Amino acid sequence: MTLHLTHQGATLRLRAGRLLLEKDGTTLGDFPVRQVRQVALWGHVRLSTPALTFLLRQGVPVLYLSQEGLLYGVAGPSADPDPTHLRAQLSAPSLPLARAFVTGKLRSAHALLSRYGLAQAVAVKEALAQVERARTLEALRGTEGLGSRAYFAGLTELLGPHGFSGRTRRPPKDPVNAALSYGYTLLLGRVLVAVRLAGLHPEVGFLHAEGRRNPALALDLMEEFRVPVVDQVVLAAFRRDQLTPAHAEPRQGGVYLNEEGKKRLIALVEARLAEEATHPLGFRKTYGELIELQAHRLKAALLGRRPYTPFYLWR
Repeated sequence: MTLHLTHQGATLRLRAGRLLLEKDGTTLGDFPVRQVRQVALWGHVRLSTPALTFLLRQGVPVLYLSQEGLLYGVAGPSADPDPTHLRAQLSAPSLPLARAFVTGKLRSAHALLSRYGLAQAVAVKEALAQVERARTLEALRGTEGLGSRAYFAGLTELLGPHGFSGRTRRPPKDPVNAALSYGYTLLLGRVLVAVRLAGLHPEVGFLHAEGRRNPALALDLMEEFRVPVVDQVVLAAFRRDQLTPAHAEPRQGGVYLNEEGKKRLIALVEARLAEEATHPLGFRKTYGELIELQAHRLKAALLGRRPYTPFYLWR
């Protein structure tokens, strides 16, 4: 399980083989360490040295995030990438893999819009056709942008009654955008860990621009899972009143989820990650397992062992 710790001022400690979340002498949570696969510390939550040491020895990554959903970094036991893998990343042509990531994203977008019979599905399908014809990264990114704009225009029809009028970020301007941004941070943390565990360098990407402390490769792979893991969850949550405008608040020039909203979205995304889905190659695994599998399949493609097939919604 993933521990998402959001109680500000609390400390996670190790005691008698269990992880205890404590604040002011009160135990807020008690977790068996052997069942913990990942720990996410949101905001001002501390981790004792014995607890951190134990988690690292057990191979459990620890994510450090801001309350607003900015991923600061990951502490983990994974070593630096194997030189063979790093050389493969650096020498691989960018366009084929970048095209695969965009294809996965837009196919899922088209599938979602088609399920609701939205006219914008046509524009996304046209963008998909252009993806295959793109001969430069610049052209591919432009096509991805066109498809994404059409996709979010379709989501506006579904989520307009909940205050959504299009994608805004840094900062998000409404509760739906607040939920999307927070959900993408949850997803990025999961993908970043998967990339590192696969032995790849998270900053050497193909679609996203590279930069120091910019996890370009994790952002690349994340594109395949935005729609099925985050967008569908947020869409369903607002349409079923599991999330409402009351779960967000204005702050620092934007709109962000409040504590109850964060807890609800975390639970929904974690539940989604535990659901099974069918890969385009025909096998079924949970979304959490698919993220890890795609990272390993990406490594295999870079090493010339097999072609890379992106994940996308197809049934």
